[in-house]
Amino acid sequence: MVPVMVMIAAALAAAVLYGAGAAVEQRQAAAAPVSSAGRPRLLFLLARQPLWLLGIAVQIGGFAAHAVALRSGPLATVQMLVSAELIVAVVIVRIWSGRPLGRACWAAALTVVAAVAAFLELTSPGHGHAAGQPGYAAAAGLGAAATGAGALAAAVAGLRAAGRRRAVCLAVAAGLADSCSAVVTMAFSHVASHGLPALAASWTLYALAVSGAGNVLLTQTAYQAGRPMTTLPVIAAVTPVASAAVGIGLLGETPGTGLAGGVA
Repeated sequence: MVPVMVMIAAALAAAVLYGAGAAVEQRQAAAAPVSSAGRPRLLFLLARQPLWLLGIAVQIGGFAAHAVALRSGPLATVQMLVSAELIVAVVIVRIWSGRPLGRACWAAALTVVAAVAAFLELTSPGHGHAAGQPGYAAAAGLGAAATGAGALAAAVAGLRAAGRRRAVCLAVAAGLADSCSAVVTMAFSHVASHGLPALAASWTLYALAVSGAGNVLLTQTAYQAGRPMTTLPVIAAVTPVASAAVGIGLLGETPGTGLAGGVA
């Protein structure tokens, strides 16, 4: 019972921090020149903005809470809880824009909360692919590679598009990159519990650095599209769905209600 409570508390803390950080970063990235999209130059430009750095600092706090949650519970469940960051981000963006949340927005926010609650009820964790079992590292690596490749493909398509399609494709890329980072973070957190020697010899340490940098770049590129009411919801939807697919399909996480519960 205690690990479950730790997972829920840590995941919700990550959601709040991620949502606040995303709103701040989106505001700054939207003002960056289009010519820097998808390039490291974008990050160098944003790093000159104190407010963007504050957003990154907040998200680092979210990452720490996220890692604790992933160490305590299944990937699919944690990612679904963290998707509540959408509500925090949208509320902050609306406040900054001076436009109050309408009835449709409140209804959508309540729908997100109800959907997360329903997911938790339907998929009460049965068992997961224990980190110590043979094949766990390979399964996690395959999941990270699949989501990472998907993120790259979506990013290429987005950078070649314009308007709403550009925003959607880049948001899909950012969502898949988020999922890739979560898979790597979960594997990393399990390896880290065995000490520094094991960590130094593990692929997760290096994959975390690569996936983290790629995730930040793709997310800021999506924010740069300047359509927060499109990019934020798409990222928040793609991340848990992709994570659930990896968790149930590759890592052997079995919901308490079986496969039907997982699909629901």
